Amino acid sequence: MKEIPETPQSNTSLSGLPEQKDWEFSELEHRPDVVLSVLEPDQLVVAKERTRFGPRRLSKGIRIQLWLLRIYVVVMLVIVAISVFRAIRGSR
Repeated sequence: MKEIPETPQSNTSLSGLPEQKDWEFSELEHRPDVVLSVLEPDQLVVAKERTRFGPRRLSKGIRIQLWLLRIYVVVMLVIVAISVFRAIRGSR
């Protein structure tokens, strides 16, 4: 019987990513594709549900601009309401 020569084993899986034993935690932080490829489907769902984005901390200048925009919108709504009221009352 003829022996089949052994082929050198590569350190990559079928997906082209290195095998798990070659990964280091520092690499995993910067490689979300590797982490996602390792998780089972139910683990992936749980991991995605756990990720929550809280309110972003805005600078004082941005908060002032947002308040000015809110005030502007309220003033414009009042002006439009008065204009509509005058148009309806003036057409009689």
